[in-house]
Amino acid sequence: MKNFLAYLGVLCFCSLPYSLAYSQPTRPQILVLEIGLLIDGSGGAPLENAAIVIEGERVKAVGPIASVAIPQSARVIKANRLTAFPGLIDSHVHYKEWQAELYLNHGVTTALAIGSEPIEWIVAQKEGIAKGKIIGPRIFASGPHLNSPIAGERPTRNVRELIARRRFEVSLKSPEEARKAVRELRTQGADIVKIYEDTTPEVIKAATEEAKKLGMAAGGHSIDISMSVENGYNFVEHSHAIVASSIKDAKKKTELHQRRTARRDAMPTSEFHYYAEAENFDELVRFMVERKVHWGPTIATTWRALTPKRGYYREQEFNFLKNPNLNYLPPYFTANLRTHFDSMQKISDQEFLKRLEIGYDKLGDFIRRFVKAGGKLHTGSDPNAILPAWAIHTEMEMLVDIGLSPMQALLAATRNPAEMIGKENELGVIKPGSIADIVLVEGNPLANITKTRAIKMVFKEGKPVKLGYTRNFRNPIPRPEADRPAPEIDDIAPRVVLQGEGPVSLKVMGENFLSTAVVTLNGKPLPTQVELKADRFAENFERVREITATIDPKLTQNVGTYEIRVLHEGLGGAVSNPAPFIVKFK
Repeated sequence: MKNFLAYLGVLCFCSLPYSLAYSQPTRPQILVLEIGLLIDGSGGAPLENAAIVIEGERVKAVGPIASVAIPQSARVIKANRLTAFPGLIDSHVHYKEWQAELYLNHGVTTALAIGSEPIEWIVAQKEGIAKGKIIGPRIFASGPHLNSPIAGERPTRNVRELIARRRFEVSLKSPEEARKAVRELRTQGADIVKIYEDTTPEVIKAATEEAKKLGMAAGGHSIDISMSVENGYNFVEHSHAIVASSIKDAKKKTELHQRRTARRDAMPTSEFHYYAEAENFDELVRFMVERKVHWGPTIATTWRALTPKRGYYREQEFNFLKNPNLNYLPPYFTANLRTHFDSMQKISDQEFLKRLEIGYDKLGDFIRRFVKAGGKLHTGSDPNAILPAWAIHTEMEMLVDIGLSPMQALLAATRNPAEMIGKENELGVIKPGSIADIVLVEGNPLANITKTRAIKMVFKEGKPVKLGYTRNFRNPIPRPEADRPAPEIDDIAPRVVLQGEGPVSLKVMGENFLSTAVVTLNGKPLPTQVELKADRFAENFERVREITATIDPKLTQNVGTYEIRVLHEGLGGAVSNPAPFIVKFK
């Protein structure tokens, strides 16, 4: 370890206001890591007392220390008490401007950004990171998802919603439009084609055929995995795809799917799993394994608060959030984490709770069968109610609790997603010729999977990452749109008050008000009350249509027309349209 510290002493870490910054090329050309235990990502037995020779960005040689030739000019880092494994890959990323440090500090060096981000922005991030101008994980991006909703299967969105979503979804009317869209996305820098579950078979087939020609992975949501795969999917997202695909009765499937995706009083996705038909699991497993379908169940974001270890997970996450240098995390995100756990504790309906438990047991049953048969499982954050990258470690732990081996869980975060994007010889593995993305931890994850969190060093492309968090972190290219739909005001009450009147209880009606929403009067924040509706189990981001603010009499002393807005504070936040508030003479 002393050698490692001495090595760091010769490096020049840039002190940029928006970044961790990893080292610039003042390092020696050849670096050697001497490791106590190597898990190389192949799935084979780990190697004790190993050496990894890195030349530039690539691994040059790997093997026992005694048999690997160490060049005389090499800089040697002795980490004989540490375990090395490949840089982790998050296969389900909703990338936001504030996430970079979270990924690298958790050993996630590659992110598959399939969260339907604006294509211009996510490609700018991808290219900036590749050039070393922005810190962050290596990005493979999808850009907007493709969709061609089947008539009657999903409520028609209103015009306002369509406008708000125009940069995140490409609505297709024909196979030719699908081919054109895929070509355009590829031209703009996309690597992956993401498709939504209501897309018609002919559109899926056209999109995936075009993607294959262009060397792009293609897949996404599905309620009929057989249909989706027969038409070209090579990966499927989310565990609810397994549930829907296991249900043979088409009418029952459609009804349950519509209940789960309803805009009002939807069935929680967790409850949806109760209806999985386990007697059809083996047939579905055989189909997926024979066709080498990759699957990312994203279990941590939905299920960790429903497991017996929910108290442990909550404590770990909120202890992590106490780090003062994480002050840049958006308020809405940390509030949502709290809501996620609190809602579980408030469940009083024992019958409902039992359905959730049965659903989770069915999911675990399918995962065990799938992996045992040779299925390619992925870990993925899907960070709607969990911290990005943190979720990868939580999901590995949950997979082991379900019954997988630590090696199987680790492969789900390394080799498997690399294979899905055709990068199995470069990423998710440590072997000659691979990109030198390497994580070093204390302890042995194969004996205790929680040791994947005990990170001491991270190397990305052969360069050591400067670990830690930067207070007031800022991305040099902020995201042009809010993380979540912006708040919209439809009306306020009262609209008019007398000079000096107050305190005024102001009702603000509209859409997309998060629990952290703040009402402002001419830009000044007002005391705001947001009451979330009672929910059996909150999922994703809770929003309400009405909030209340209090206006002090001091603020109505002067007559005039004031501007009321609703603000979602912090990075990724947004401000609403204005609503006029009039103070008239007595």
